[in-house]
Amino acid sequence: MGKFKITVARIELAGRGSQVRITFQVEGAPTCFQVPILLDIGDFDDTEMVQAARSGLHRTFVELASQSQKWELTPQDLRRLSSMSLRPKGHAT
Repeated sequence: MGKFKITVARIELAGRGSQVRITFQVEGAPTCFQVPILLDIGDFDDTEMVQAARSGLHRTFVELASQSQKWELTPQDLRRLSSMSLRPKGHAT
């Protein structure tokens, strides 16, 4: 995995005007996706919204990393799985 570029894609009112949705665009070839972060409009002023949303984005990724940690395979695990493959070697699918 290389570096990712994370930018603010949109800032919009949500939840009947009681919330702000700040959507981040995450890009890193070949991956590209958006993550919306919701904030209550009364909790932060306009100058603090993006900083608070960045913190929320970080907490989201920390939780995702924690929940998916058990899925991580060692290089040895990957080699073992590859050697078990029944797909003919050298052929694209």
